[in-house]
Amino acid sequence: MGGTDKGLVLWRDKPLIDHVIEALRPQVEHIAISANRNLEEYARRSAHIFADSRQWQHLGPLAALCTAANDLQIAAADWLLVVPCNMPALPPDLVAKFETVSKRTPLCNAFYVETPVTPHYNVMYIRPQILQSTVPYLYSGMKTLSGWLHQQRARSVHFGSEHVFFSCNTQEDLRGPL
Repeated sequence: MGGTDKGLVLWRDKPLIDHVIEALRPQVEHIAISANRNLEEYARRSAHIFADSRQWQHLGPLAALCTAANDLQIAAADWLLVVPCNMPALPPDLVAKFETVSKRTPLCNAFYVETPVTPHYNVMYIRPQILQSTVPYLYSGMKTLSGWLHQQRARSVHFGSEHVFFSCNTQEDLRGPL
């Protein structure tokens, strides 16, 4: 989108981040936002805003996870739901499905969404304790969420619908089917 802040791009007359927060608020107790610009704008939506640490800037979504590893409020949580800011139609049972699967597989520390079409590694449910492993992963030169999740032996959680994980990455996507 030409370097624009995706979370603040309008979709259906409001910023993408607002759609995400509306979908998540009934499902979670606390919302933290990772943002590297427009911090004041994001602070209107949550008091818990953090930017990537300087050494991790421009390294993608894993940079936010590295920074979150040092956030005491995040570290105190039992589980952490991670979603991108440009996925405006998240399902109302997202957390419930993750919780159900996590209770059936108590030794697993990480889960991600899989639909009939594709895995969505950027929608994950993880134990905060594993966040520390993102640091050596990035130092090793690796940068993909999928690689890190596989390293954590993450399991996929099946969702039957692809459209609820629709991601707005281009102007054309904003005019998409939803």
